[in-house]
Amino acid sequence: MDLETTGGRFSEEGITEVAIYRFDGHQVVDRLVSLVNPMRPIDPYVTRLTGIDNKMLRRAPRFHELAKRIVEITDGCAIVAHNADFDYRMLRQEFARLGYVYERNTICTVKESQRLMPGLESYSLGKLCRALGIPVAARHRAYGDAEATVRLLEILIEKDTSKQIVKMASRPAHRLSRREMKYRLILDTLPTFSGVFQILDKDKNIVYIGRSNNIYKQMTHLLSLDTQVGRAIQEAINTVTWEEVPSQLISYLKYIGQVREIEPPLNGKLRLRRMTRSLASAFPRDKTMLIFDKGQKVSERAVVLVENGQLKGYAYADLNHQVTNLDVLRSRLTPLENTPDYLYAIRAYVRRGQGVTVEYL
Repeated sequence: MDLETTGGRFSEEGITEVAIYRFDGHQVVDRLVSLVNPMRPIDPYVTRLTGIDNKMLRRAPRFHELAKRIVEITDGCAIVAHNADFDYRMLRQEFARLGYVYERNTICTVKESQRLMPGLESYSLGKLCRALGIPVAARHRAYGDAEATVRLLEILIEKDTSKQIVKMASRPAHRLSRREMKYRLILDTLPTFSGVFQILDKDKNIVYIGRSNNIYKQMTHLLSLDTQVGRAIQEAINTVTWEEVPSQLISYLKYIGQVREIEPPLNGKLRLRRMTRSLASAFPRDKTMLIFDKGQKVSERAVVLVENGQLKGYAYADLNHQVTNLDVLRSRLTPLENTPDYLYAIRAYVRRGQGVTVEYL
């Protein structure tokens, strides 16, 4: 299998081309090759790489029109792909948008090539094909790369004297319980980046708010957590909403604010902090502090403003001219209360470092 996609932000990509060759160990016995209308624009870089543009996809079938055929042609099969994690994630993501749990075993030809042909300079599909003399009809198109992957798989099976590939292909896929299917549908739509997330019950009430530098990983942990809170989350969860926040400092400040305002039942009460002399001394009363962290884009920074010992708020500012222009910065602020819980969080992140820097004006 090989897929081409629109590119773009994680969990917002769409599939633009699918190529699936059903291989019985000796020959291709069925195939599905089609462009796919992703209902979203293609990243210009992807168009330059693949040659697939938005105009080509206007009359192409949408994913839901191909979904049944994809299920049928892969039934009883393992998904074999070069960097299989990506293709399998994209398929599961598209099926999850349709409310369907798609489960197959996977075999990654990158990993198998590394196992069976150690020491090569590169394991990219193009360089492997050149090294092994495999012709590629159309590089960076799904049908060309999928055909090349079939030829690569044949070579790997021949080299695999321990028959591990055959064993993986014949292993039955794990059958999910109803609850596991529910969790899988939720997890397949979640990103792996940093941010704040809210867990909602069937009545759309927020029952838990969390934050993590990897939302998918944290939700996977919560859905397997054998504690009172973990079991309560697993029982209540219906959907998850999330917001990407690259700055872990801003993510924590947002988390504090949301938990204080919404008071989700499964979070419990935030620990009450008191203003102490030690805490106050971290924020000088005769200076302006600018605390910098990652922005939402490469060209900007997140900035927390503390003036004369008083927390004012945070903003995202352009690196070129907005960062140290206080008038512009003040106009862009999202205000925060000058409370000990926020100040404790800021002090902790400043002490920890990890990309957080401070300027005094």
